[in-house]
Parts: sequence; structure tokens; C-alpha cells
Amino acid sequence: MEPSQKKNYIMLMGAFIAAVIIIMYVFSLRSQLQEVRSNQRHYEEEIKSLTSVQQTEALSKNRSFLEAFFTYETTAERYQKIRPLMTDRGFKATHPSGTKPPQSKQSVKSTMVGLKPFEYQSSKTEAEFFNEFKLSTEYNNVSNTETVIVKTSLIYVKEQGWKIDDVEFVGELTGRPTS
Repeated sequence: MEPSQKKNYIMLMGAFIAAVIIIMYVFSLRSQLQEVRSNQRHYEEEIKSLTSVQQTEALSKNRSFLEAFFTYETTAERYQKIRPLMTDRGFKATHPSGTKPPQSKQSVKSTMVGLKPFEYQSSKTEAEFFNEFKLSTEYNNVSNTETVIVKTSLIYVKEQGWKIDDVEFVGELTGRPTS
């Protein structure tokens, strides 16, 4: 073999080996990229499931509180049922300041139907709901039904879960049929 042929042969072999190495490197990068994308999808799914669990728990706690607070036979029963669902601050927000929850056994019946909660979650540990529902109240055999809006604020308490931290009566919807 002549020196120029030998030189061409070595250059051709070098180019071939370089091409093989580049191809192997590209396939290795593609494999790593696929693995990263797979991990990313997995983590995104985990994050979605975690946030939806917390949102579902907050929504569930909101619903439980509203049902306990607005569906009762006596006011004493009402306050017994809501106490475990609330923080101290939230519990104080359910009755006029400076007074204690009523202990009366008087018959005041209240029921809530048609709950439509609208959620605003400002962080993973705080959520607010604007709740629209029909409230029927009966006192001394006089019944009244209104569509009301109540704002509830929830916080996530470690080892206890979601708790109602504030309750605010926003108002009634007027001009809407109640039936």
C-alpha cells in the first residue's frame, strides 16, 4: 500500500470510528432524554394527585361544616357538631363577639339544600369558598327559605387536616325564585 493510500485508509477509518462514536453518543442522549421525560410525567402526575387530594379534602371539610352548621334541630346541637371541624378563631366567628354559643334547647330547625361551592385556593394550606345554597329555617312554626351566600376560609393544620378558620355571611340573593 502506498503511503497516500495508507493515509487515506487511516483517515477513512478514523472518520468511521468518529461517526460510530457520535452515533452512539446521540443514541445515549436520546435514551437519557426519554428517561427524563418519563420521570417528569411521573412527577407531574404525582403533583396533580397530591393537589387534588388536598383540594378534595378541603372541599369535603367545607361541605361537612356547612351541613353541620345549617342543618340542625337546636342551636346547642349546631355548636356541638361544628366544634371539631373548626379552629378556635373560626369557632369564635360563628357567634357574636363577646358572647358564648347559645345552649338553648329551643326548637329552631334549619336545613340546607343545593350547595354550590366556589373555591379559591391561595396556597396548599389555605382555601376559601363562596358557598351558595338554599337555607330553610323554621322557628315557632314559621318557615322561611332564602338563597344565601356564605364565605368560609379553611387552613390546613398539621396532623389534623383542614379546619374552618373563618365564616362570613355574605348575603342573600334577591330576585331569584327559592323553589
